[in-house]
Amino acid sequence: MADTAAVKTYRYLRISMVGAVGLLAASIAIERSEVDCWQTSVSAYYYTPVRAIFVGVLLAIGLCLIVIKGSTTWEDATLNAAGMFAPVVAVVPTTDVGTCWSQEPGRFPVTDDGVADWVIANIDNNIGALLVTGIAGLIVAAVIASIATRSVGAVAEVGDVGMRLGLLAAMVFLLVGAAAFVWWDDFATRAHGLAAVLMFLFLALAVGGNAWERRNDPTARTYFLLHAGIAVAMIAVPVALFPFGSSWAHMVLVLEAVEITLFAVFWLAQTREYWNETA
Repeated sequence: MADTAAVKTYRYLRISMVGAVGLLAASIAIERSEVDCWQTSVSAYYYTPVRAIFVGVLLAIGLCLIVIKGSTTWEDATLNAAGMFAPVVAVVPTTDVGTCWSQEPGRFPVTDDGVADWVIANIDNNIGALLVTGIAGLIVAAVIASIATRSVGAVAEVGDVGMRLGLLAAMVFLLVGAAAFVWWDDFATRAHGLAAVLMFLFLALAVGGNAWERRNDPTARTYFLLHAGIAVAMIAVPVALFPFGSSWAHMVLVLEAVEITLFAVFWLAQTREYWNETA
């Protein structure tokens, strides 16, 4: 296979996602070296010097999940959904600041009067920007799809049912997100947790769908078993750990670390599998 610029870009984008996870892990490790404890969740590191890396990594990963096309319509749709929730996790901070910082946060998200003004201001600005950009991106995608389907000899991919359903799903997502942002009174305190759960759920569904596509392919038996095992683990681990949520302070941190690691293993394996793909 010729290593064209497009192929190299595809490879580097896939690898860069794992690199982004490594960047976040390194930042957390450096913060951990400054103290003798762990935060209660990865999200709680937002209130430590890790903040900039945490937000940047989630934004980058969300963008990559959207722009990298999945191998099937199902995988593409579920990765896109996960990619849409990742920025929400990034810009709507958890209200659990934890108890372990190298530098105590100068501001806390919740005060005696409710959610702090600075949190509301940040969310209003950032979610507003995400919605505007999302709508613009949806319009551009629709225009590109329309032009491509009218072109002589164009591949039917962009005009098929999968593409149309994808655009429709993205539109529904943006409308529901906008409605929640405007009318959901608990958006500032609940959106982060809900978005995180849905992000990991859609990642697990993407892995599971990938395994399902390989169930009858004898040449991909190893990948089928690996991906199926990862998908099952991504669902089973949260179920198994859930009962310990009220008694184990670091349950969420461990759960997030496990989920991220499992998906990273899947992503690396899939990258290896598709390394020589030309289309």
